[in-house]
Amino acid sequence: MRWLLLIWLLVPHLAFAQVNVEALRSNGTEDGVAGSLGLTTAYTSGNILFADFGASATLEWKKDKDSVFFVMNHRFAAKLTASDRLAEPDVGLWDEEAHFSNNRLIHLRYNRELSAKLWWELYSQYEYNEFLLLDRRLLVGTGPRFELVNTDRFGVWLGTSAMFEEESLNPDGVHASEAVSRYNVRSSTYASITIRPSESVAWVSTGYAQPRFDDFNDHRLVAESGLTFAIGNGISGTMNVRIRHDSEPPRTPDEAAEIVGTDVALKNGLKFSF
Repeated sequence: MRWLLLIWLLVPHLAFAQVNVEALRSNGTEDGVAGSLGLTTAYTSGNILFADFGASATLEWKKDKDSVFFVMNHRFAAKLTASDRLAEPDVGLWDEEAHFSNNRLIHLRYNRELSAKLWWELYSQYEYNEFLLLDRRLLVGTGPRFELVNTDRFGVWLGTSAMFEEESLNPDGVHASEAVSRYNVRSSTYASITIRPSESVAWVSTGYAQPRFDDFNDHRLVAESGLTFAIGNGISGTMNVRIRHDSEPPRTPDEAAEIVGTDVALKNGLKFSF
């Protein structure tokens, strides 16, 4: 068990622009506040200079028919090998050339219960991702959420919404033909399945589809499947796999590396809940 805990703490994870709120819901029926906190840090020096700092927080508030979710994620990571320092001695660990992760996300969502199996959702989100050339993405959306099945062991939910999106790309990193500022209206539809083999174990799988209303060929797809299992009082282990696809990532200059449209990540972690 100690080795498993060590692996979960040390393996860094990748951050994606679309937050999976379904995996964060407590699905509790009592009024009150629930949440979780996470903090990761790693630093090495010597043959390899390496720094990795991550922070995450979730907060859920519920009263009667209303609930609010807040999600925050941030990660910065950089690395320099001995060969890197020999080739470019003027580049430091904190310089842009050494970064391999630098992103943040803030998500706020409000739910209003309309009936036992129907909610109305309103949400807003801010994102920054250096490696997707994204200086800023702001979005707001609203739509219904439906409960199809919900038992002690199994649940299925569907949601759909209209979403307005404003993007600001890094003007120094994109191709001259790319619009630095973008304004789009997208459909955002998701399906979520939860399996609970026991009170201490939950498996949540969610898929999102986000096409533009005026051009369905411009779409984003996200699929995530994750396992959460209790370790002790308020402490859980998590294991997730996630695939994100953007059909039209920003185009880069001919001499620069292209932005790949599909990302895949495996991530392990610990969650401290209250």
